[in-house]
Amino acid sequence: MSDDNNTPSLLRRTLKITGTFLSTSMTAALAIGLVVIGSSFIADRAESVGLPDVAPPVAVRTQTLTLEPGYRVVRGFVGQLEAAQQADLAFEAGGTLAEIFVEEGDRVAKGAVLARTDTRALNADRDALTAARAALEAQLELAQLTLNRQEALEKQGFAATQRFDEARISVMELAARMDQTDAQIARVEVSLDKSELRAPFAGRIGARMADLGQTVGVGTPVLSLLEEAAPRLRVGLPADTALSLSDTHDAHDAEAIFGQMRFPARLVYLRPDLDPRTRTRSAVFELELAQGEPGPAFGQSGQIRLTQEIEDAGAWVPLTALREGVNGSWTVLSVNAENRAALEAVELLHSDETRAFVRGSFADGTALIAAGPHRVVPGQSVDVLE
Repeated sequence: MSDDNNTPSLLRRTLKITGTFLSTSMTAALAIGLVVIGSSFIADRAESVGLPDVAPPVAVRTQTLTLEPGYRVVRGFVGQLEAAQQADLAFEAGGTLAEIFVEEGDRVAKGAVLARTDTRALNADRDALTAARAALEAQLELAQLTLNRQEALEKQGFAATQRFDEARISVMELAARMDQTDAQIARVEVSLDKSELRAPFAGRIGARMADLGQTVGVGTPVLSLLEEAAPRLRVGLPADTALSLSDTHDAHDAEAIFGQMRFPARLVYLRPDLDPRTRTRSAVFELELAQGEPGPAFGQSGQIRLTQEIEDAGAWVPLTALREGVNGSWTVLSVNAENRAALEAVELLHSDETRAFVRGSFADGTALIAAGPHRVVPGQSVDVLE
């Protein structure tokens, strides 16, 4: 009785499970069919579009790298212009300043009289000594005549030997007094010469430190004189730069600059000691001025530019060819035989406004991409422009 009642329920569950299975199978089959149809459609569309075109090579301009044994460096050092000779002129003997023949800024020749002290007392002494000498000369002439007569009488036996000796000694005494007077006159002449202030060298008058009527003592400066020819620029050089100059003693490539004025210069001397304050060595350069060419004012600040040869093999490259690498390194791009860009590591040795001197992994004659290296990657094909 119970079995008959359970039969319909079992049949219903079986039919339900079978329906669910058939529904799931049909759904899966439909999904697979849609995927296959979609894949075929996408493949057909892709075949109809075709493959993209290959990008053309990047056009670049190159320059040939030439290895050089070294490079030149131009360095500037500030200094001050000074005269080759400068002197504060003073009288060797004191006195009252009577005449000054020059003014500040005047050009004077060597030996020219610049100033003079009052010489009236010296002139009077010289006149007195000259007169005394003239009197002695007259006395000497009379004594010489007396000596001649006494000598003649003695030979004839009419004069005593005593009188002859007295006449001879008188002549000798007067001659000695004349020599003494001549020495006194010469001393006055020296004093008169020292009363004149003369230029010890050709130059230009600087400062005037005394006025007319002023009493000046021995060694008191009256005028300053500066040698105008061959002015000199004194600069302080670092020890390594000074050492390179002393080794070659060749600074003909030096140039002195004062604002817009430029002059060739040569090294005159290099001091052997270091300045304890600046730790530099003083170097003096002489400006080479043309005949009659005006130079800068003494005391003016200027710059000496030195061209030095640095022995370190490498090549010049434009700054536009450099690419910054990792950790502060630098690279450039070259073009190989297959017209492909190649990366070259370089070390920067020196640079100026437009170019750099580098050494690196490149060889002599390498074709360098001179500009726009950021547009190219290593291994990329390039078109080299003529």
